Order: sequence, then C-alpha cells, then structure tokens
Amino acid sequence: MNTTMLGALTIALLSGALTAQRLIAYDPLAGLATELQPPTAILPVPNPPLVTYPTVPLLPPGVPGFPAPGDATFDNVLGALWYTEGTILAAMPSPAYPPLGPLPAPLPIPAAVMGAIGGPPTGIALDPVAGIMYLTSIPGFTVGVALVPGLPIVVPPFPPAFPMPPVAGLEWDGVTGTLWYVDVLGTAYNAFVGGIPVGPPVFPLVPMPPPAGDIAIDKIGTINAAGVRPLYVGFGPMVVDIADPTAIPFPSGPPTEGLAFFDHPANVPPMPGCEGCPGMTAGPTAFTTSVMSNANPGFTVGMGGLIPGVSFGLFAFDSASAPLFPLNGPAACPLGLPVGPTTILAVGGPADPAGNIYLPLGLFGLPIGLSLNNQNATFCAAQPSGFALSRLQTITVGGL
Repeated sequence: MNTTMLGALTIALLSGALTAQRLIAYDPLAGLATELQPPTAILPVPNPPLVTYPTVPLLPPGVPGFPAPGDATFDNVLGALWYTEGTILAAMPSPAYPPLGPLPAPLPIPAAVMGAIGGPPTGIALDPVAGIMYLTSIPGFTVGVALVPGLPIVVPPFPPAFPMPPVAGLEWDGVTGTLWYVDVLGTAYNAFVGGIPVGPPVFPLVPMPPPAGDIAIDKIGTINAAGVRPLYVGFGPMVVDIADPTAIPFPSGPPTEGLAFFDHPANVPPMPGCEGCPGMTAGPTAFTTSVMSNANPGFTVGMGGLIPGVSFGLFAFDSASAPLFPLNGPAACPLGLPVGPTTILAVGGPADPAGNIYLPLGLFGLPIGLSLNNQNATFCAAQPSGFALSRLQTITVGGL
C-alpha cells in the first residue's frame, strides 16, 4: 500500500464540513438493536433502517411501563453498545466491527442503585473517558457507577436539574461534559453532573406523537439548519432531530426505548447492493475496520470483495461530492466523488486472500468534525470507464 499520501490526507481532513453518522436504536421488549443512518447533507431523505440484529447476550424481556425501563449508549472508545432492559447492564459490539478491547460479563443492577434513582433505569449514559455509567429513572434522580461487578456508586445521587415529566432517556455529551435528559413528551434538558442546569429546555421543533423513548446527541460536531448540534429523539418507530424545525423524521424499525450515537461513516447509497463487477463476488466495497472516533489510533479504511492476489484498488478522498451522482454502469455504484485538483489518491494491492486491501488512517487526537468523502475503484473491463466503483462513504472524526 502506498502510504505517502497520509500526511496530505490528514491535512485535507481539516477542510471537511460534511455529515456522517449512525444511530443504534434499542428495543428491550424484543431484545433487538437496529442501526440507522439519519438524513445527511449528501442524501437528505429518510433512509430505512440499515440492519436489525438480536442483542447478545439476550437479556430478560423488558417490562412494559410509562415510560418503559431500558436504554442504550455506545462506547466509542471500546467500540461497544451498552444496553439494559432495567435490571442488567450488558455490552456487545456492532456486527460492523470487532470491539477494541475485552467486553465485561453482564452486570446486574443492584437494589441500592435502583433505590437511589427511584426505580429501574429508563436512561443510561456512558462517560467512556472516566469509565462512569450514569443511570436515571422516571423521577430524574441520577447516579454514576463504575462498570465492575456490584456497580459501586462513584457519583452520589443528585436531583433533577429541571421539573420534568417522567424521564424517558439519558445521553452523555463528551464535547461539553454534560448530561442530556428527555421526558416522555420529547423535551430535552441539559445539565452538568450534579444537577446544575445548562440553558433552558429544548422543546421539539418537529411535532411528533409522544411518548418519546430516548435521546442521542450528535458527536461529530455537525451543525443543523437551526445552527445547533442535532438532538435525535426516538418516538416509537420514528426518530427525528428535535432541535431542527426542518428535520426529516426517519424510521427506526422496532419501537425505540434506547438510542445511541455510533461513530460510523455515512454511506451513499446507505444500503449495500450496488457493488459488483463480473468475476468479483461483491466488490469493490468501501468499509472501515473500527469506530470512527478520535480515541481510535487504529482506524483503517478498506476495500473488499476483490479477487485475491489479482485485484488492485484505487482509494480516492475529497471534501467535495458530485451532486447528481452520474451512473457508472449497471454493475457498479454511481460516481459520487469528482476527481479534480483537490482529490487525494492512493493505490493498493494486490488484494489479500480475503479479497481486501487496507489503508491505515489513524484519527487519534484529531479535532472532532474533520471530514472527507471516500470512494474506491478497481479495474473492471465490463464498465465503459474501465472501473467499477464502491459506495461513497463520508469519514468524519467523531467524539465520545
């Protein structure tokens, strides 16, 4: 692999201002997680759910309620989804990536923790740097626990910062070091650890039928049409950015009691299926090997679905994208990345025995929000251009 372009690629990341993200919706009643891609600047349409899978380990069936116990939060350091149905905390990776470290065994939530917050948790939120999991329940009282057996309380209980209706969900904002609460009406409340309010409540700017299930804040520095970071809230089978009056609701699949922001590239098209070239099983594809956070020194971009030992590949990066996506032919993806003076190219190959080519692209320590589009190509005689293309993916440095 030609890696001489990595310094230039890092500089080019500084010019990006695009949107890339994925959310994970959790349904504790069914024990299912669903990965979603919100509308993006490149693809401003409501995308269908990308993939739904059972949570492993499968926890006891969630208990119905108003709001129902249960929540989810993503650890963008470990690369794992934490989830609870109200009595046990458990962790699993997304099927997209292996975890970046060992996952703990399921952790029962002790009676002392439930007593401190007023019942089974309806919200959990992880500070992955400190290793503290915050839990809250319907009354809004909150504690912080260490993620070890017994869940010892390391942040004592503190009262709600606002007079809230029943609290439905909780989120950690690593950019500001604060907590976000959402009530059953979909109103969001921001507070410091300890219960001091941060600004006024954020009322939903897009009418949605209650009850709300959970909240997740954008962690890659995106600014929406209202000039603020998106606040995604799940309302049953739909999710919307409540802070943007122009936001487009999009489906979450199963009803959402948990919602977690996942540092994962956005794809155009969002669903696989357009890749392919005669003689190749599924390539070329564009993928990354682990979470897209600035706490991940091993972040790598890859091409897949190639002919082992034969295929060579071309990685292209640019902050621009082609607005009309002219077609590249029936056997490949549309061209979404214009090749011009700002494009950075790297050639790699031949493909390894699994049909993959890798390009290391460490994001460790880079500022949140730096962004580039990436699209890959390989030689394909069946295409008029001589190349088959992967999907476009937007790589943005994510936070915690």
